[in-house]
Amino acid sequence: MFFFPVIRFIDPDSNTYELICLGVVNIESGNYIVKAIPLTILLAVIVLLLLITIFSYKNRIMQMRLSVFNILLMLGSVGLIYFYSLLAHGKTNGETFYLYPVIFPVVSAILAFLAFRGVKKDEELVRSYERIR
Repeated sequence: MFFFPVIRFIDPDSNTYELICLGVVNIESGNYIVKAIPLTILLAVIVLLLLITIFSYKNRIMQMRLSVFNILLMLGSVGLIYFYSLLAHGKTNGETFYLYPVIFPVVSAILAFLAFRGVKKDEELVRSYERIR
């Protein structure tokens, strides 16, 4: 999401704008018509929390909590992308084209949910072995 445009806008004057992680930018001039700093911060926090979640494999309870928090942040990023698309659409008054990176947060949320489920199964297995002892 940091490297690819998410949404493309084409106004009636044939100016092309793209929503990238920093905001909505005019392709020809490079000027930003909408700044999206909260989106950039949210995406950076998601990446940071995912790295922390991956490397905290010894603490499964914290891993599960971070996974749920990451899922919520990813769904929030989808909402924020939609908000910025509405804001930019109002300023450009043109057509909106959603590009393929718009599905990255949804796919990430699904994969984080599957990871949560796997960590939960591992934790239940460890707890069942502790009962046997």
